[in-house]
Amino acid sequence: MAIKQPQIQRIDRAHQEAIIQAIIQDGCCIIQNFTDVETVQKVNAEAKPYLDADKPWKGELFPPETRRCANLAGRSQTARENWLVDPLVRALTAKFVDKTTSNFYGETKHTYTSEAVCTIAMTFDIGPGAKAQRLHRDDKNYHVDHEDQTATGYRVGSDVEMAFMVPGVKTTVDNGATLAIPGSHLWGGDRAPLLHEARPATMEVTDCWVMLGGLYHAGGANVTEAERRIVHGMFFTRGFYRQEENAYLANRPEEVLKWSPAAQKVMGFELSSPNIGFVEFQTPLQYLRGEEAHEFGDFDPSQEKD
Repeated sequence: MAIKQPQIQRIDRAHQEAIIQAIIQDGCCIIQNFTDVETVQKVNAEAKPYLDADKPWKGELFPPETRRCANLAGRSQTARENWLVDPLVRALTAKFVDKTTSNFYGETKHTYTSEAVCTIAMTFDIGPGAKAQRLHRDDKNYHVDHEDQTATGYRVGSDVEMAFMVPGVKTTVDNGATLAIPGSHLWGGDRAPLLHEARPATMEVTDCWVMLGGLYHAGGANVTEAERRIVHGMFFTRGFYRQEENAYLANRPEEVLKWSPAAQKVMGFELSSPNIGFVEFQTPLQYLRGEEAHEFGDFDPSQEKD
């Protein structure tokens, strides 16, 4: 007998506890009535000039039909001041991403909480003809060793990343709605995802897709002739996944460019494989040198191999 795959849950934003339970159970859900049409339209308009100016990607990370607006937090005041700081977003990142530990200074016990920070905010505009991404986990960037939790149930705190995706247009199966495997956040690292296990996260403009970094998912194929699927993504990770001393603000670009390549690398001005640390889809040193990006491609060539 075939095993019935779980469907993606749809829950109104007013039911915060139900959303939390859905994420614990499935690793994802669709939040209904997350925002309003007017706010979405404002973010669409703020991102549009950067989408229009974007260049096709050369590699496997994005289909060449996809356009991107990086630095959405800096380029869209509406997204930054409405969605990034939304109380529900904060409540969910506090539940699943924040990390609290206790240590002794001498005989005095101190408790610290590292709150989640936005690791990337970006708009994706997927055009007609775009092929589906391969199923993947977003937290690959943080080299998470996933333990099998299918028997024990989900342990809150075992994920280090969380994503929120607000559609700029109605998302359908045909225009490339996100594909996801509910429950795959429980899998160990030795289990490969299969396409027939995935379900489409179709959404209305006022919805929001939320998922844990350990959930297998992929952008769907856009098989329409004229529709573009726009989605605004906000990704959060643990606040301590960065350097203790902020070398990027402490050192002037012209000085950094005089350093040896080895020093530049050890101080964080190179990328951490596969994708951590880029600036507008360039390496930090390319950006500091003011090089014009004629094309964009995968930072880690190994991603192009099966």
